[in-house]
Amino acid sequence: MNNYIGENIRSLRRQKDVTQEELSEYLNTSFQTISKWERGENLPDINMLVAMANYFDVSTDELLGMDKHKSDFFSYDFYKNINELMKESKYDEAVNKHREAQKIYPNNTGINAGLAMVLALRNELSDWDEAVELCQRVLGELQYEKVKTTVRTVLFIIMKSTLNHEEALIQVKQLTHLWESREMITSELYEGEERVIYLKGLVHLTISLLYNKIVKGQLNDMELLKMIYLGPQDAEDNKETNIKMLETIKDFIIN
Repeated sequence: MNNYIGENIRSLRRQKDVTQEELSEYLNTSFQTISKWERGENLPDINMLVAMANYFDVSTDELLGMDKHKSDFFSYDFYKNINELMKESKYDEAVNKHREAQKIYPNNTGINAGLAMVLALRNELSDWDEAVELCQRVLGELQYEKVKTTVRTVLFIIMKSTLNHEEALIQVKQLTHLWESREMITSELYEGEERVIYLKGLVHLTISLLYNKIVKGQLNDMELLKMIYLGPQDAEDNKETNIKMLETIKDFIIN
C-alpha cells in the first residue's frame, strides 16, 4: 500500500507557507520528526493526525490520502488484474488483493461482494461462513440492484446444498426474470443497424448459453460461480458454429 501521508503533509505545509520548525512547534514535537514523516520514514500517530488535520483545515481522510488509495484500488488496472487472476483460478492471490483493499475500506460493499465471490470460488470449507456473512451484510446495505442480484445468486449457490427444494425455490424467485434482464432492456436503446448488431450479439450469447445447458448438463457450483464472475467464456460470434448449436437446440425441443 502506498504511503501518501508524507507527501500530503509536505504539500499542505507548503500551501500554508510554514516551515517544518513552525509545524513542529504547533504539534509540540521536533522538526526532525516532521522531516521523517514527509520522507515516509515514519508515520504520525492518530493524535498527531487529528491535530494536523485541524491545523491544515482538512479532513483526516484527505490528510491520509484516502482518495488516492481509492484510485489505486478501484482503478481499471485493479479490476483487470483481479479478472486475470480469476480466469487463471489464482484464488489465493485474488483473496489477498481483496483483503488488502478491505483493510482500507472495511465497509465497502464492492470489496465485500468481490471478496465473497472469490472466497466461494476458492471452495475451501473454512471460507464459506465468511462468504455467507459478507453476502448477507452486502444485501443489507446495498442499493445497487445489479450487484444485489449477483450477491443473491452467489449466496444461493453457496447455501443451496443446505436448503430443501421449497426453500431453494423461494430464494431463486428473488432473482430477475429473463425478460427484465439488462440484456433484453438494453436492446430498446438502439435503433436501425445498431439495434441489429446488438440483437445478433444477444442471439449468439443466448444460443451459446442454451446449447451448453443442453449438452453439458447441470453445471457444478464452481462453474456457476465462475460464469457469474467472468461471464460466459465460450460464446462465439461465428455463423457456422451458431447454426450447429441451433440444430442441437432444435433436436432437443422436438425430441
